[in-house]
Amino acid sequence: MAKYKKGHAAKYAESIEDNEDVDPFGSDEDEEKMSIATSIFNLNGKPFSAVHRQILPKYFIEPQELFDEFGFRLASGANLDRLPELETSQHRMKWLAHIQFSIEQVENDLHWDEVDPEKLRGDKLMELLRANGIPHSLRPFLWTRFSGATKKKKASGCPYEKISARCERDSSTNIDGQIDKDLLRTLPTNFCFSKEDSPGVVALRRVLKAVAFMYPDIGYCQGMGVVAAMLLLVCGEESCFWTMCALIEDILSPSFYSHNLLGLQADERVVKHLMCVHTPELVGLIQRNEVDMSMVTVNWLLTLFANIFPIQMVLRLWDFLFIEGSVITFRTIIAMLKMREADILAASKVADHCPAELFNSIVQVPSTISDVNGLIDYLLTFKDTITSENIGSLKKKYQGMLMIDSGMIFGANGELPKQKVVRRKLSRSKSFLPSIFNSGADALLEEDEDNPKTKNIRQTEMIVDLRNAIRQVCRHFTMCPEPHDNPIDMQTDYSVESHDKDREKFFRCRREGQRRARALLDFQRQEEDELGFEKNEIINIISDKDEHCWVGEVNGRRGWFPAKFVTLIDERGKNYCVFGDEATEPKIGEIVRGQFGQALCRILHHGIRETNIIMTTFIGHPWLYIEALSNSLGEKKTQAVSSKLTLCDTFKLDQDGKVLTPEELLIRAVQEINHSHSVDTSQLDMKIRALIAYALNEQCLHLWFEILCDSRHQNSVRERYYHPYAFVRSPAWKQIKCELRVLSQLSFNLTVDAEILEKASQPNSIARLLSASQSGKSFRRTGSIDSSLTDNKQSLREGVRDMLIKHHLFSWDL
Repeated sequence: MAKYKKGHAAKYAESIEDNEDVDPFGSDEDEEKMSIATSIFNLNGKPFSAVHRQILPKYFIEPQELFDEFGFRLASGANLDRLPELETSQHRMKWLAHIQFSIEQVENDLHWDEVDPEKLRGDKLMELLRANGIPHSLRPFLWTRFSGATKKKKASGCPYEKISARCERDSSTNIDGQIDKDLLRTLPTNFCFSKEDSPGVVALRRVLKAVAFMYPDIGYCQGMGVVAAMLLLVCGEESCFWTMCALIEDILSPSFYSHNLLGLQADERVVKHLMCVHTPELVGLIQRNEVDMSMVTVNWLLTLFANIFPIQMVLRLWDFLFIEGSVITFRTIIAMLKMREADILAASKVADHCPAELFNSIVQVPSTISDVNGLIDYLLTFKDTITSENIGSLKKKYQGMLMIDSGMIFGANGELPKQKVVRRKLSRSKSFLPSIFNSGADALLEEDEDNPKTKNIRQTEMIVDLRNAIRQVCRHFTMCPEPHDNPIDMQTDYSVESHDKDREKFFRCRREGQRRARALLDFQRQEEDELGFEKNEIINIISDKDEHCWVGEVNGRRGWFPAKFVTLIDERGKNYCVFGDEATEPKIGEIVRGQFGQALCRILHHGIRETNIIMTTFIGHPWLYIEALSNSLGEKKTQAVSSKLTLCDTFKLDQDGKVLTPEELLIRAVQEINHSHSVDTSQLDMKIRALIAYALNEQCLHLWFEILCDSRHQNSVRERYYHPYAFVRSPAWKQIKCELRVLSQLSFNLTVDAEILEKASQPNSIARLLSASQSGKSFRRTGSIDSSLTDNKQSLREGVRDMLIKHHLFSWDL
């Protein structure tokens, strides 16, 4: 073990490892080739002796005696010598003998890459598990095999270090920020995760970013951090990543870590159902005192007990988790409550049935259980009543009910979306170079792209996903308490005639509507002719002839007010809805950029051509296709250099009486998004989401999708970017357009560059944003509080200058 020094001298402390240049990605491959008799731990009962070598801290600034075998800080007065022994030689020998006899290789030396976990299963395995669990020195190897992580790693065809490198290049900025905020809060009492530059924190950051990148539908959830950190203490970084993949895809519910935590909510309802069956008296007490049990059980489920039990108990429970599946979590919760049910009832009587005391008693149940063998013996008594089949049916039942409540499906007989997690597919190059250089392992293939049946199933799933996402958006608007002139029609019109009416309806709506504004700040009425209003109040505009002072009406009162205190609401062909305004209802932004944005992005990504040797500068991404199409559409327009419209476009001035076509709107949107997002080298997916927000604000998303798929004279552009089977080049685009048309009846007011602003709020991005905004490169499409406050600070001279420019431009004899 390494030496330690205090204070400033700690900087020059010795390293734990003699070789500090160990590749963090390379050790797992070496472990696969190890003999099963070899241990990677030095289990001598000393501090940090049970921590995996990849995350051992390099330096210590405190005495090691303050920490236990796993690097957790000891409680005051605790003695490391009094802790139970982690592993005995007899315990380890029993497991090694079972492995050798099961694999039928007793004489020769057995290596881990020869061990088949299915041959180890049986009564003998459960007997060993019940006795003392898996020996700690064998957990890094057996956990990955029983969970399916090793199988996923071998089948992936893409090493973890390549996935991690791709993730660093293309990861989402807002997700990276969330991960960085939580790193030091994940296991605050563990020294391996206490410093930003410690190997444990660095490895945890890479694993969480790789998981969020691999599962774009899920992203990052706080509960992942605790689970991944505990895995890193036992397994290597690569094994931790693939074990997290196994948990997300196979062991836990499909939407367990999703942005809406649908799987977690379903599991919480399953726990309540089981409590009604096994602890009815406790349930009655909870209901009478109106205690919210979900506040307790959700924490237990989300972290898989990692933050409620001592680590040795957690490891014992996880031994069962990776072998038997998630059913063990439900047995554990019911066993805990059943073991302490009498104590909780008695404590409630003493406290005169106080809800707070009852809640505290339930929260403290895990801390009252110290005998892990007693807990395991008790939970195994439920193996016949709480089975995997029973839990599976209950999960499906409650997940369906939650989907109906959230608007993802409608009606008791609604179509249930697919129950699986979508993993990002990194396609193998189609060029001849892989066959020459044997680089096929550099790509990740999750399905056979040449199989027509697989293609059809995948395409159907993507359309169903999009339909459910659209219904979720509509469901959000139906919950708005404000009265609406026209009810939301969620019935999709697939008729051929509907396509002919789309443009006519679009132009008609653009010429209709009223002028209203939303207050950005409170304006106190001090004079009789002033109009007072509160923040977010809607104001009818009567006159806006003066640039700085407008006349408006609120609740029958008229008066003047500063124009900079409001932002205009686009109500051409639509009525303003609070639930569609991201400034007042941030949830709509999360829904659009979350499930809906991801569903539409998958459709745009479908069939995109990847990078190949012929097109060396081409990267397969829908945004590059949209840019190319926009440039092609705008070639004619850019030739008209002397028209009034061109002057307006050049100086981004208002166009009185001019209704832009969907093509002109698309050209302008692409230019503005490229302009605003040039502040940072942001990922292309972010630009796609910004374009979706822009289109929803203009009520033309379905028309833009038609332009992408069916614009005349643009077939050569489409063929250059998409394969023939892609949605963009197949007749299926008409069905998708009909689905998207449903959203044109809704009133959106989304902030197009919300993700850029969120990224700029991080300390390392503020300076860049300020410098860009000072040079005139910052742009915001929709009005918001932040932009209006910035506008308020502009000098009167700039306002007069803009007014004079407009006057001179439009007074010329053109």
